[in-house]
Amino acid sequence: SENRRRIPWRTVLTGFGLQLILALLLIKLPISQALFVGLNQLVLVLDQATTAGTSFVFGYLGGDSFPFEVSDPSKTFVLAFKALPLVIVISALSALLFYWRVLPWVVKQLARLLTRSMGVGGALGLGAAANIFVGMIEAPLLIRPYLKQLSRCELFMVMTTGMATIAGTVLVLYAGLIGGTVDGAVGHLVTASVISAPAAIMIALIMVPPGDVEATNVGGQDTAVKFERAQSTMDALTKGTANGLALFLNIMALLVVFVALVSLVNQMLGVFPAFADAPLTLERILGWVFAPVTWLIGIPWNQAATAGSLMG
Repeated sequence: SENRRRIPWRTVLTGFGLQLILALLLIKLPISQALFVGLNQLVLVLDQATTAGTSFVFGYLGGDSFPFEVSDPSKTFVLAFKALPLVIVISALSALLFYWRVLPWVVKQLARLLTRSMGVGGALGLGAAANIFVGMIEAPLLIRPYLKQLSRCELFMVMTTGMATIAGTVLVLYAGLIGGTVDGAVGHLVTASVISAPAAIMIALIMVPPGDVEATNVGGQDTAVKFERAQSTMDALTKGTANGLALFLNIMALLVVFVALVSLVNQMLGVFPAFADAPLTLERILGWVFAPVTWLIGIPWNQAATAGSLMG
């Protein structure tokens, strides 16, 4: 913490209690289980719909039937043409739901929960709640009129919440990738993202406590935050698709660059002799470094090095 004497312990303890309450509601409540089953089915439907689009545009690379005999089906999965296009579809649907005022209503209810329980201002609560559904670039835009009035502490909370939660587009992408291995993947990801919102506010308040002038309540106009609206349903779909395309291209470009850089480091490490009957690689080194962290999270020690390499 920058200043331990200024840590608002009441808000911190409230945030911790709110996490426990949300966890109990989302994990133990029977209606939550039914909701998550429905969300899993929704992801499957979206995935099938996306495959229909990618098959039309990319043919067998996007999921259509192969015009030749396949000897190794495991090599037919092309990330750029099968998994990542889901980002574009979700982005377009999100823009549509915002235009129809569905997502703004949900976000405002969550903002009220954070405002009343943790005492943060409405603008900050709205920005934190929006991070559960949209990315950390789009969420601050929802409170753009109030950004200049936020304190340094509050700006840090907005950024921390963005890093702690999962954007809706990426959440659905993750669920599609691990859905065949992890039962109820959407439920796990939604639960983690929702619980992480008050957790992020709590940690941010500890690291950068508020100063002498507390500005959590930005004027009295928090409820007047305006959502940017498209001109029509088609305009919303078009803008959402364009935004999704930018994210789609960014993900592909970053994957190419980072995998290439890891490969470059591994080639340089290749000059060293093998260690423990295996070549020395960046993944192995990061696995050893992060193994204690993953063990503290709850992963068994015999799997900690593998999980550590993924975290690294």
